[in-house]
Amino acid sequence: VHFMVLESLQYFSPEGDMTYQGDVLSDTPREFQEPILTAFQMLGFGVLDGEPYTAIDNRQFPAEINYPTPDNVDDQQRAQMLLCRLMGLVPMSLKNDMWNAEVDFDLAAFHSIVRILKRALRQLTEACLAGVLLPDMKGVMHLPNGFMSPLFSADKNSYVLPPFFLPRACMGIVVKFFLNHTPSARGFEADVKKQFPCCSNPVQDLHKAIRFWHEMKRCVDQMASNMPQWAEFAQDMHNASVLLQHRERELRLV
Repeated sequence: VHFMVLESLQYFSPEGDMTYQGDVLSDTPREFQEPILTAFQMLGFGVLDGEPYTAIDNRQFPAEINYPTPDNVDDQQRAQMLLCRLMGLVPMSLKNDMWNAEVDFDLAAFHSIVRILKRALRQLTEACLAGVLLPDMKGVMHLPNGFMSPLFSADKNSYVLPPFFLPRACMGIVVKFFLNHTPSARGFEADVKKQFPCCSNPVQDLHKAIRFWHEMKRCVDQMASNMPQWAEFAQDMHNASVLLQHRERELRLV
């Protein structure tokens, strides 16, 4: 079923050989494979970048949110939006499974796109599984409990098939706080825990998101070295990495 899903997404050629993109994905740590695959698919559809969204005619964005337009956004804002969106693909652990902190307009819009893609990826996985089981329904007996859900196991990476859980914008909001935070006497760790009391361990999750960013950048750089159409996004990630590394040093998260 894994191979059927990956072949449908063109990570394998019709001859059964791994494509260059599939080769890059295979080198990533398992904990980041699903969000990186999601990011790759979004790049393929042209919906992952650092540009602000444009309002639909007669449905303008609320003036109170002061949302930037493509004409007045600067390079630092683009870098910040790209960091928040991309790192927001990494899930956060919450104390009571509820988000009771602030929300963000841009990230809410971005994750509405992510949800559409994730549903499609899960349906593709279910369709491939159905294609395997329909000729012989006895195969259902071999499926373990929670075969597409990490919630059934203490090891949240032990699911058999990728669950493609619908994401929340939690991590992106914490990343935005991190990028704009003014250090206080308490220190960043105490400040972020106070700002987001619903998060189990926001600093640990933030470190994980930063590791994901660096792994994604490695993949994109590798893709750009062989495929020129990836060069622009690779440069955008390089520019955003400068901002990220500056904040890491400033807040002593390195």
